[in-house]
Order: sequence, then structure tokens, then C-alpha cells
Amino acid sequence: HLFCFRGRQGGLIKVIWHDGQGACLFTKKLERGRFIWPSADGTVVITPAQLGYLLVS
Repeated sequence: HLFCFRGRQGGLIKVIWHDGQGACLFTKKLERGRFIWPSADGTVVITPAQLGYLLVS
């Protein structure tokens, strides 16, 4: 399972990956700009391509 969170100001993203035995936390901070984020409330399902776009932004 992957869980993605964006900071309040939009310049930080955290991804928690849980494989059933443990978890890894990945973070990425932009020096300028913001991550594009869905405007929906609650749970949003994204594709692997969308996740890749977030991580290479």
C-alpha cells in the first residue's frame, strides 16, 4: 500500500509505503513551486504514472 500526503503549503510530499512487514517513508521538498494535487476530499486513487509525475516534478 502507498499513502501520499502533501504539506499545507504544497511544497512537500511524503509517501509511506507499507509491504505487510514494514514501512518506508519517502519525502521530497521543492525549492520553489508546489506539487499539483487533486482537489477532492478524502481518498483519491492515482495511477502509477501520476505517482511517477509527482515524484519527478
